[in-house]
Amino acid sequence: MTRKQGRGVIPLSRYFKIVVATGTSTLLASSVVLGQDASSTPTPESAKTIIDQLLAFIYSLGHLIGEGIVHLISTILPAVPVPTELIDPIGLLAILTIFLAVAAIAKKLVWIVVIVGWALILIRLIIVIVQSYL
Repeated sequence: MTRKQGRGVIPLSRYFKIVVATGTSTLLASSVVLGQDASSTPTPESAKTIIDQLLAFIYSLGHLIGEGIVHLISTILPAVPVPTELIDPIGLLAILTIFLAVAAIAKKLVWIVVIVGWALILIRLIIVIVQSYL
């Protein structure tokens, strides 16, 4: 694809644009919020639509994970019947478990960053103190 020298905007999608100015190009993120048009203002209905879509996605993901776990249990233990009413609770508990595991890992990583930060500050202070006495 060739571009002419000069100024212009090349839309990639609703959310990104390439701004061309004197031979250089920059990728800019548009300020459009998901679920809205660029010309409309946010409304409570659009926020409810986004929340409904998010909750529907979480439910669908939980149902899919629950089906997979129930299928795995029935494959390992074919003589044990698993009620179909347990598919959704199993899937949603699996999502919560994954979320808690990720949060625990993130908490440990934050503590590591904090400890390393304090250690580096202490090392810097020790270096400054030693240099002032030399």
